[in-house]
Amino acid sequence: MVWMFRRSISVVVLISLLSFLLYSCTGEQRSPVSDDPDRLETALSKASELQELIAIRDEIATRAIALNVTPDDIRAAGLDARRANELLGLTAEEAQARYERINTLVGSLYESYPQLKDVQARATYECAVCDVEGVAAAWEHLSKVLAPGAGGGVLAGAGAGQGLQAPARGPLKCKWTQLAVGFGLCAVKSGGSLLFYTACSYGVFCGSCDGGIASVICPR
Repeated sequence: MVWMFRRSISVVVLISLLSFLLYSCTGEQRSPVSDDPDRLETALSKASELQELIAIRDEIATRAIALNVTPDDIRAAGLDARRANELLGLTAEEAQARYERINTLVGSLYESYPQLKDVQARATYECAVCDVEGVAAAWEHLSKVLAPGAGGGVLAGAGAGQGLQAPARGPLKCKWTQLAVGFGLCAVKSGGSLLFYTACSYGVFCGSCDGGIASVICPR
């Protein structure tokens, strides 16, 4: 049982690592991006900040699953960041360090791509998981998909990351501008709650991406 648990968690971590390596920049210099939406999308698809934000989400999710955090736990914690972070077994200092890193990454995105501010100002889509109930519902699905011994999804179908490129699912395709703005909103709305950020950014990811790992972890 312990062996299966460790193997399941390691699969989740491996998938995050593969996703990060697949879409991260390979040392190339960023070039200024014009107001062309297509060029902005291309640039953001290679932005290391977005990949690290996803990796942070997955690390927190893995920790929460290992500690059997439930949707009811999230509802009970509400918007109290201290209570929510305690569910993850983190000290106040550890939680704050992670939250500051999230904010640093979001700030770096907005500094590197100032067009995101304009996009956010005129955005008409709503964040469906930016309240406590939405976050709890998102976590209910994600925790089941990634739970040790789950009968489907990532653990049964990913094959040590092979599901990322499974022909039946196709490659991962995202609306990267929407993803970046959504992650920024999650960071602000979370108020320092890492659980809130994790479930919220998961919801944003599923609303912005199709194919690849999104076909595995996202409700359809």
